[in-house]
Amino acid sequence: MISEPELVPEGYFGAAELPGQRLAADDVVTEDQGQGPAGPRRSRPAWLWALGGAVVASAVWAGGLYLHSTAEPDLGGFRASRNLCLDAELNALTAAIGERVGQGSAWRSAHESLDDVSCYIEMRPAGYELPTDEDGNELGSLPSVSVGYTLHKKTDPGPEFEGMMAARHTAVEDTAVEDTDVDDATGVDDTTALRRVDGLGELAFVVRDSGGITLEVLDGQAVLSMSTSSDWDAETGEPLTDVNDFEPMLVEDMRALLDKLKS
Repeated sequence: MISEPELVPEGYFGAAELPGQRLAADDVVTEDQGQGPAGPRRSRPAWLWALGGAVVASAVWAGGLYLHSTAEPDLGGFRASRNLCLDAELNALTAAIGERVGQGSAWRSAHESLDDVSCYIEMRPAGYELPTDEDGNELGSLPSVSVGYTLHKKTDPGPEFEGMMAARHTAVEDTAVEDTDVDDATGVDDTTALRRVDGLGELAFVVRDSGGITLEVLDGQAVLSMSTSSDWDAETGEPLTDVNDFEPMLVEDMRALLDKLKS
């Protein structure tokens, strides 16, 4: 037997206040506002509560993303260098080439995003004297070492470094196809060569050309380079010192420099 339907308070299906439901403070209208007694409270739809939660969650996620994107990268213990000529002791190259001439020429540029420093040092082989002109001016040049160090404090230098090495690799291949490997006049290999060096930093390459040999290193946020250039005969313009045998010394001095910049 079907019983009579129960009487439901008016507005129940319109979400009138249920028994025991308490009004929120913002739903109460006082008589001081010149309005009549408060009517039945309309509950907020469920989707509205869900939307509010989603907004809060999105705000929290966005805030976390902002903090992550603005966080300072880990420098891996590297510090800035105030004078790279002092930090780069170059003991191995000095023993192989000759004593350093003076303290060298240092250059430094410091910014919020990166520190960029370099050093140029000439070395004089034992007993070696440059020829001079009638006025006593030295002719030619001494063997030299150039060192560079860039500490990236905001961005990752890895992609740029890898792109640069890839471009050099392409240039090496093009040069090998277009040019001969050996200069007929001097018998010197004048083709640029690029080779990876293992066990040094995160990524390291040695680059050889007719002017000398360069070691390029990526280690975390730091990018370093160290190169040797030969001295040149003032009359013939030919190199006097063969720097192509100095790769082990470059690697040894670069490893010492990395340790020094982390101390």
